[in-house]
Amino acid sequence: MSPRADRHTLIRRLYLVMLGVPPAEQEIDTFVLDDAVFEQAWPRLVDRVLNDPRYGERWAQHWLDVIRWAETVGFETNAPRPNAWRYRDWVIDAFNDDKPYDQFLLEQLAGDTCSEDAALGFLVAGPANLPGQIGRDEEAMRGARQDELDEVIRTVSQAFFGLTIGCARCHDHKFDPITSRDYYSMQAIFAGLSYGDRRLRGPENDAWAMRVPSLEEKLRGLEKDFESLRQTHGLRPPLRARETENFSPILARSVRMSIGATSNGQAASLYELEIYQADKNVALASNGSEATASSFALENQTRHPDCLNDGSVDQRQAFPWRSGENGPAWVRIDFSQPVHVDRVVWHRGFSSPTEYTIEVLPPDRDIWQEVAHTRDRLPAPDDTRSPASVDLPGLSDSEIEAVVTLNATIRNTSASLARHRAGPQVYAASFSQKPETTWLLKRGDVMQRTKEVVPAVPAFLGNLAFKDTDPEPARRLALARHLTEPGHPLTARVIANRLWQHHFGTGLVDTPSDLGEMGRPPSHPELLDDLALDLIDHEWSLKHLHRRILTSATFVQSSRPRAAALAIDADSRLLWRFPARRVEAEVIRDSILTVSGKLNPRQGGVGFDFFVQQGGLSDYQSHETFDHHGWRRMVYARKIRMQAVDIFGDFDCPDAGQMKPRRTRSITPLQSLGLMNSPFAVRQAEFFAQRLRAEIGSHDDTAAQVQRAVRQAFSREPTADEVQVLTKLAAEHGLEQACRVLFNTSEFIFLP
Repeated sequence: MSPRADRHTLIRRLYLVMLGVPPAEQEIDTFVLDDAVFEQAWPRLVDRVLNDPRYGERWAQHWLDVIRWAETVGFETNAPRPNAWRYRDWVIDAFNDDKPYDQFLLEQLAGDTCSEDAALGFLVAGPANLPGQIGRDEEAMRGARQDELDEVIRTVSQAFFGLTIGCARCHDHKFDPITSRDYYSMQAIFAGLSYGDRRLRGPENDAWAMRVPSLEEKLRGLEKDFESLRQTHGLRPPLRARETENFSPILARSVRMSIGATSNGQAASLYELEIYQADKNVALASNGSEATASSFALENQTRHPDCLNDGSVDQRQAFPWRSGENGPAWVRIDFSQPVHVDRVVWHRGFSSPTEYTIEVLPPDRDIWQEVAHTRDRLPAPDDTRSPASVDLPGLSDSEIEAVVTLNATIRNTSASLARHRAGPQVYAASFSQKPETTWLLKRGDVMQRTKEVVPAVPAFLGNLAFKDTDPEPARRLALARHLTEPGHPLTARVIANRLWQHHFGTGLVDTPSDLGEMGRPPSHPELLDDLALDLIDHEWSLKHLHRRILTSATFVQSSRPRAAALAIDADSRLLWRFPARRVEAEVIRDSILTVSGKLNPRQGGVGFDFFVQQGGLSDYQSHETFDHHGWRRMVYARKIRMQAVDIFGDFDCPDAGQMKPRRTRSITPLQSLGLMNSPFAVRQAEFFAQRLRAEIGSHDDTAAQVQRAVRQAFSREPTADEVQVLTKLAAEHGLEQACRVLFNTSEFIFLP
C-alpha cells in the first residue's frame, strides 16, 4: 500500500467524491489545523460530510445514470415530462435521509402502497412512445406495450440485481440461466403498469384538497351569473367540442362551413364534418361525397380535407383536417347528387371554431344560403379572444366586454378547480387493479402467443411468496421482499459494488449492472461479500458503508504512482494507491461555480434549462449564458434525453439514451477548447476575478489575489513558482486570464 496522503489532499478528495464540490477555505483550515490525531479528526470530517445535504445531490446523480432517468420521453417526439423532477428530488432526499436501501428499493417498486408516489418514477424512468405515435392496429399496439414493459424489466433487473434479463425477450439467455419464460414471468409482475402522471399524496396534496369546496362554490356562482347573462341577452349556449346545428330540411348539392375564428387563435381544424339526411350521414366519402377546403397543412401526417369525411373520429387513429394558415378558412362537402339535409355535426380538431357560418348550395342556383351561424352564441369556456374580436351583433361593446370578462373568470376558476381536484402530479407509474394476462411469446413475436404465465422471478433465484388471488400491488411487494431477503445472492452485492465504484472509479466488479456470466469477475470477491453482509447487518444503511470505505486505509492512500507497482498493476485494480481520475462533468461545472462564487445553493424543485426549449422535434439551441437560476447544481438541470449538453457533454455526461452504470472517460480536443473558450468558462473566470478583488480588498496586490485563487481552486497553498507565473500572467493580461488558466489545469478537474 501507498503512504497516507496529506490533509489538504484528503479533504479535497473527500469533498469531490462525496459532495461533488471543493471545500471552502474555512472548512480546509478547520481540518488541516485540527490538533487531534488523524484517526480522530478524519472520522469527524467524514461524518460532517455524510450529514451535508450536498451529499444527496451528488449521489443521486449516480443513481439517475444507472436508470437513464430524463425529463423527456425520447424517441422521435422527445416531448417533455414536466412533472418528472419530483422523482429526482425524492432520490436526493432518500440519500440525505439515509433511507435504508431495502426500503429505498421497496418504495420504488411499490410506493403506491406506502404513500411514496414520487418513488414510482423509477419504474417509468426510461423512454416510451406517446399514444399518438402508436398505430392502432393490433400488432402495433401489442408491440408498443411490449416495449414499455421491456424498459421496466431492464430497469429493475439491471439496477437492483445486476442481470441482463432483457436478453431473454426473444430467446433463452445465451449465457445466464434465464429462460424466455422467466422473462415473461417477470413481465407479469408489472402487467398492470402504465406510464404517465399520477397524484402525489402528502401535505401539498392535502392543502390543495381543502381548497376544492370553496372553488366549487365559486364556480357554481359564476356559472349561474353566466346563465343569467345568456338569458338576458337571448343567446344560445356556448359551443362544445362536438356540436350539432339543426335547421329546417333543405335540398342541397353542397354544404360549406366558413370559419372566421378559433378559440385559441390557431389555424382552423376539424376531425370530422357530418351532414345528415334524417339519420344518414350523407357527407361520408363512402356515399360518394367529396371534401375540399381553403387550404390544408403539411405536417408530420398530412392534414388533408379527406380527413373530414372518412367516418373516423377516433383521435388515437384518425387525423384531423387543419388549415394551412391561421385566420379565416372554409371546408366544403359536395354530394354526388342533391339531398335533403337538416343537421350538421362537427368534431373539433386541434382548435375549436368559435365563429362560423354554415351555408347550403341549392341544386337550382349558384347562391349560397345561410342555415346556421354563431352570432347568437355565448363564447365557449376555452374562447380566449378579446372583446373586440367577439361578434355578437345584439350586444353593445360594454355588454360584450362583460360577457368576455366573466367567461375568462369562469375559465380560470375552472382550471384552478381541476388542478386542485387532481392534486399535485408526478410523472410515475400507475397501476390497474386488474392486470392483463401475460403470455409467453414465441421468439418475442407479439402475434405468436403460446402459454399464459404467472408473476415470478427467474427460477434459479427462488420463488415469490404471492398468491394469484392477491391484489395487484402484492406482486410488486413480493418482488421487493424477495430482493431484500438477507440470503439473496445479488441485491446487496450490486449496491455495495456501486458504492465502491464511485469511491475508487471502478467497482470491485467493473461491469456494475451485469454480475452475470458475461460480466467481469470481481477483483476482490471476499471483500465484496464482506461489504454486502456488512450492509445487511447494519440495517441496509448506505451511510454506514460509506463511512467504512472512507475511513479505510485504502481510501486515504496517496495517489502518487510507483514504478514497480505500475509495472504489475497499471490500473491500480489491486488498490496499491488511490486511483486518480478526472471528475465528472457535473463536478467540473459545479466546482467552477463554487470557486467563482456564483453557485446557487437552492435545492429541489423545477430545474433550469440548458436549452431554449424543453423537448420536442426541433433542433436544440443551447443557452450560452445563465442567470442566478441557471447557476444551480447541474443535477437540477432539466435532463433532455438523447441530447448532449454543450461543453459538459464532451466530458462524457450521458444523454439518458441508455443506462449508464459506468461512465466513459474520453480525452478529446473539444474538452480543452470548451473549457478554455466557452462563454460559460470565460464569464465565470471574470466572476472569479471579481470575487478575488472583493475579498483581497485591493486591485494592486495581484500576488495576494493569485494566492487566494490557488487556495480556492486547488484546496492548498500555492508554490512560489505558481505565484510568480500566475502573477506575471495576471499583470500582463488581467486577473481573469489567470483564473481561466486555473479552470483548465489537470489539478482542478482531477481527483487528487
